[in-house]
Amino acid sequence: MNKVFYRPLIIVVIAVILVELIARVIPDSDNKIFPIKKLSWLESIEPKDTIEPTDTIVVKEATAIPNNLLPLQPFIQKMNNSAKSIRIAYYGDSIIEGDLITGKLRQELQSVHSGSGVGMIGITSIVSGFRQTIKHKFSRNWESISFMSTGRNNIPLGITGYTYIPRNYYIAEKVIEPLQLDSLAVLDTSQVVSPKPHKESERFYVDYNPWVEYTATTTAGGAPNFKRIRLFYSHAADSSFVKVSYDGSPFVVRYLNNQSGVQMLDLSPAVSCKKVRLEFSAYDPLHIYGVSFDEPTGAYIDNYPIRGYSGMFFQRIRSDILSGFQKHLKYDLVILHYGVNVSNYQIRDYSYYERGMKKSIAHIQKALPGVPILLISAHDRSIKQGSEYITSPDIPYLVATQSNVAKETGCGFWNLFAAMGGINSMPRYVNHKPPYAGKDYTHFTRAGADHIAEMLLIYLRGY
Repeated sequence: MNKVFYRPLIIVVIAVILVELIARVIPDSDNKIFPIKKLSWLESIEPKDTIEPTDTIVVKEATAIPNNLLPLQPFIQKMNNSAKSIRIAYYGDSIIEGDLITGKLRQELQSVHSGSGVGMIGITSIVSGFRQTIKHKFSRNWESISFMSTGRNNIPLGITGYTYIPRNYYIAEKVIEPLQLDSLAVLDTSQVVSPKPHKESERFYVDYNPWVEYTATTTAGGAPNFKRIRLFYSHAADSSFVKVSYDGSPFVVRYLNNQSGVQMLDLSPAVSCKKVRLEFSAYDPLHIYGVSFDEPTGAYIDNYPIRGYSGMFFQRIRSDILSGFQKHLKYDLVILHYGVNVSNYQIRDYSYYERGMKKSIAHIQKALPGVPILLISAHDRSIKQGSEYITSPDIPYLVATQSNVAKETGCGFWNLFAAMGGINSMPRYVNHKPPYAGKDYTHFTRAGADHIAEMLLIYLRGY
């Protein structure tokens, strides 16, 4: 390079330095004609912390929000009587996937109230390999519809939050940017980007019938064999059937009922079995809701996770479907464990969520009159600030909103945020030996989930 290049470059650098120095010493002036604000060009290009700290008063109030057992008294009376049978529908997001929390609860309650079986389980599952309380396999040619499915609002959902339809094809998707990925994850606020989900899908036709297979396990919270097996469905035709095989025996054909509403078919074997396989016609668009593994008496906790779900818009499960299931399952308590999927460190006003949850709860209460509801608050979760992990600033506001929802709808309330230790308690869970939470500073490990279940059980028993 020659002097023609260097001289202009040197002049520009000197000018920038001089302007920076002058900008640092010029005082602010708030005159009406030409207001001046002190400015540093170099500071303006430095990354700034965009996290607005949580009001300390709000933090204290959220941690001090009391639990409320009063609306749960009918359930608590039954739970404190070991001779009584109890059943709980536990709804949540990815926090309870793989039977986390619910598996431990089931184990503890069945040790007191007896019972054998994991309760209701769906036909397909994205975490079937992770769940240990039952082994679960299925073919690919099922259409699985849930709260998170787009463009399928015309299909009412079952009690599990899913409806499964047999198909003669399956859809293979290539996700360019994870679609419907659970939003429970650590955010480094210095590098926040807005994901733009995109997927490519293709339909592949097959020449076999859709099937599902369940195998009993001796894992705590599971059962060593199956005694009572019940299939729940609707929209059957006169010719609709299911083929059943127990422990690898030849298939037996059972025909379904074509009446309206939720239907139940008892598929219990003559003697207990360890494996059951169900097969349906690929050309019969039945609505299959799931299978229940239980006994007439005992304690059962039904695990109903839906990844990424907020808890709003429960109206997708129609009232007649909820009441139809209640005739067979007879729930004593409904637990709603949601919130963190709507968590956003920039939000302080969760009034929209409050309105949505109130509608969901009113819908459940109308369909299941007399069944108490327990609302569990969002737990602590961390976001990354520099090299540290701190409580997402919105969590206390979210917990306060959930407490208000419970109060105004007559639900019980458990402040899990406070039970964990309140503000900045998640790092202690991550660093616990063994770890109680994963390195995403959001999801509990199996040991952590068991710990949460034990705290919940203590709360319900009023200790």
